[in-house]
Amino acid sequence: MGKYEDNLELIRKTVRCEKTDRIPVVPCANAYYARSQGVLMKEYINDFDKACEANLKEHQRIGADATQNVIFSPYLLGTQWLSKTAIPGVDLGDNDMWQSVEFENMKFEDYAKIKELGWDEFQKRFIAEKCDNNWEKLQPFFEANPRCYQKFYEAGIPCICDFLMITPFEYFCGGRSLECFFMDDLMEEPELMHEIFDIVLESNLKTYRQQIQDTHATGVWIGGWRSGPDMVSPNMFDEFVWPAFEAYYNLCIEMNVIPIFHLDSNWDLALDKFNRLEPGTYVMALDSKTDIRKCREVLGPKVCILGDVPCELMTFGTPEEVKQYVNGVLEDVGPYGVMVATGCDIPSDAKPENVKAMADAAHDFFKTHPQG
Repeated sequence: MGKYEDNLELIRKTVRCEKTDRIPVVPCANAYYARSQGVLMKEYINDFDKACEANLKEHQRIGADATQNVIFSPYLLGTQWLSKTAIPGVDLGDNDMWQSVEFENMKFEDYAKIKELGWDEFQKRFIAEKCDNNWEKLQPFFEANPRCYQKFYEAGIPCICDFLMITPFEYFCGGRSLECFFMDDLMEEPELMHEIFDIVLESNLKTYRQQIQDTHATGVWIGGWRSGPDMVSPNMFDEFVWPAFEAYYNLCIEMNVIPIFHLDSNWDLALDKFNRLEPGTYVMALDSKTDIRKCREVLGPKVCILGDVPCELMTFGTPEEVKQYVNGVLEDVGPYGVMVATGCDIPSDAKPENVKAMADAAHDFFKTHPQG
């Protein structure tokens, strides 16, 4: 086998929590790649060959075993969040970070349009009219993606997240805005929301099945942001969030794709929900707000965890502090069934020496902690 196949097998063994010869390092970072390689943010999101080169250089510098994406466009955020995104060089300074804009972009009356038009047609029209026509602006990204994948393939670095599966909850929480979605929709019109969620979920399952086939996906993110237990009660989670999680998971398992639950914020109070799934088949991708040790305690030794070096440590810490953190996590929740990365993205202002220290600590772990 070549390097690509070796690394992909390392990832698959880690998902199954099997014994491996090293701890895989699987970063997620976009703005950091640009700044670490001296690429202006405006250029990074428009010149995808330059962005791919920057990303690949940083992966090779730290010896990454896989990646969570090969290139990125902030216009993706608007399609995933039914919202507008402030763009470097357009709405912001040329080297500023892109930002999702929180406001009531979608009106309550739009639910009736979803029932009338169906989700696919509504989404297409809505994004064209209310989200700065993001699908059209994403065409250069989609055109560049295959050749960027090829460059990572030739470098032996597999991508474990080929696209994002979005729950109905997250779409509308973004489009309607936080207050309107929770108070006006979920609280006052739960029956309507069930009807709308069913329409969206049925449509998305067909779309995602086709995407898996078209992209030959290795893995996908199943996103959880505002659907976490610090925002949603256990009953509301079971009613409005879990059905999509479970349906997306089942689709992934059916099609031999790795489901990666990308869980931002604190999920401590909902970790037990994932015991409903088969161990050794999915990944819990945690940021540092969820207690990674509690996750291992609740879900047991046969569930893969990805994470969770704190972003603030990457920016303000020292290489030695980063290594100590990684070693502590691997001692407590590893060594097998763990992929090392930051909690969510590497922050844009992370110190490159800290990113290298994170990777080195993972790759050197078996040298300092011999396994029987």
